[in-house]
Amino acid sequence: MPVRDFSSEQARQELRELTGYEDWLLQHVYKLTEDELFPEWPDAVVYDADTKSSVVRNSGRGNAVLLDWRPGFLQVAPPLVFVASFKLLDMLFEWVLKVTDRFDGYQFSRKIKQLDKPGIVYPSVLQARPWLVAALAALYKCSEPLRGTIIHSRHFESSNGGLRIASSKNEVVGEYVELSAEDLRTYAQLSVSVLKYLHGDWHLDAHREKRLRWQIDALQKLHRLEPLGQAQPRHVCVRWNTRDPNIRIVDVDWIQGDILERNPGQDVTFDLRIVITDDESNPPRAYLIPCEVLPRLDSLPEERWSDYISPMPD
Repeated sequence: MPVRDFSSEQARQELRELTGYEDWLLQHVYKLTEDELFPEWPDAVVYDADTKSSVVRNSGRGNAVLLDWRPGFLQVAPPLVFVASFKLLDMLFEWVLKVTDRFDGYQFSRKIKQLDKPGIVYPSVLQARPWLVAALAALYKCSEPLRGTIIHSRHFESSNGGLRIASSKNEVVGEYVELSAEDLRTYAQLSVSVLKYLHGDWHLDAHREKRLRWQIDALQKLHRLEPLGQAQPRHVCVRWNTRDPNIRIVDVDWIQGDILERNPGQDVTFDLRIVITDDESNPPRAYLIPCEVLPRLDSLPEERWSDYISPMPD
């Protein structure tokens, strides 16, 4: 079979078909939707350009679902969650091997042997991030014998939504791994998120990439690689109120320093909403500048400003 294009509609559809059930299950069990994982909040800090004073605005949200089946399910289903998360990685790597004409059989050992060979090409989302490929491959390899324990033996325990499990290949019981309910959620979220980025359903920006790195570090007990050293990521939107009509003179470095000081120990990225009220002859107007544009804001051509026009905030 010739090597095919990962981005072709046929290849993308094959990946969706391979991962469809487990992807659906984990998304519904953990509410792994883009809106839930990356909600849009009101402006967290409002700055006055003239005085450099600021007002912090705290926001939150919650919902109550009567007769919600998820908590009870997650108390008794950690083995299923683990197997489903592993299956997504298994199908991902199987798909990569098939598209690149490296597939050599359905046994896990054959797939792992092929993944260990040099020169494998991955979809651009993965190819551009070797650390992500290495982590997913290690997670896959280390999870495979644990998956075998769940399917074929009883060397695991489940309580309080967590899982205590050991490899039991060839009747040799290995060291137990303790996975909390949060660890299992992280595993599921990582597996689902990678697929969403590969499908093109979600946009992988700087903050979301940091989320992937943070999740990988949280699963270090499972993949056993050296930590990436990612601090907890956080993304906010801040507002800059000004009377100056030139949006390029915003002191982005000062804002960034202030935001980091307010959030010690976290890796904070922010979008910037600029609200201009220059004089009575011009109506107030607002621009929302994404975090990835901020480093080049001072050189942003005036004809591009309209790309970032935003509704006026409350």
